Amino acid sequence: MLEIARQFKHDLGELDRRAIFALIYAAVGLTLIFYIKDPKFLNLILASTQFAHVGLEAEFPTTSNLYGLLWWAFISVFFYVVPPVLFVLFVQKRKLSEIGLAAKVEPGFLKLLGICIAIMLPLVYLMSLTESFSSKYPFLQFYDVDPNIGTTLLIWELIYFAQFFGLEFFFRGFLVHSLKPSLGFYSVLVMMVPYVMIHFQKPMAETFAAIFAGLFLGWISYKNGTIWLGLVLHCTVALSMDILALYHKGLLF
Repeated sequence: MLEIARQFKHDLGELDRRAIFALIYAAVGLTLIFYIKDPKFLNLILASTQFAHVGLEAEFPTTSNLYGLLWWAFISVFFYVVPPVLFVLFVQKRKLSEIGLAAKVEPGFLKLLGICIAIMLPLVYLMSLTESFSSKYPFLQFYDVDPNIGTTLLIWELIYFAQFFGLEFFFRGFLVHSLKPSLGFYSVLVMMVPYVMIHFQKPMAETFAAIFAGLFLGWISYKNGTIWLGLVLHCTVALSMDILALYHKGLLF
């Protein structure tokens, strides 16, 4: 048994430590997000505090599920961003600009963004007409007979955008650029697999689309070193999906 352990340690020691941490943390971080995002954990944490009503509203919503979504977004952003950032800054002694957060945009950013939006919005509209889409979106749900959605919707979209920052940073920034030195372009392919898997509870068409989106946005980050195109595109598509879903349900206009 000790010999096996020594062989394992030897083989592990020959690998790129950045890649080792990125892949192991991806497994751990995504697992934690999947389980801890459940609002029952927030209710358990807050049960004996002055904010117990927040936990109850998150797990057993009465007017909307905003509190539950706040918890989901917080957990997602935390595990997507905080441990990788701390590890990169204080263990690897690297700059965040090296993992997708460079203060620049790629050449032709606005033109490429416009082309992507022009392609995506008609597809989103067609998807919004399907039953699978209307049953899943928007994530924000209202339980009032006559809801006043203005402020609640604005808060939700800001939360939603923050979650997309965490997602883009983790997949297109941290994973791609941690794996890039040892795997080259394979880093984009490796990143694409768990990215698609987090879409498994969504409509099938969206999950298949995530394969192409993951590859394309991963390639953009791989070539240009930034996540900003993916972030803006993700937020634009998500907002249009929510607006269309609410419109088709008669909650807007």
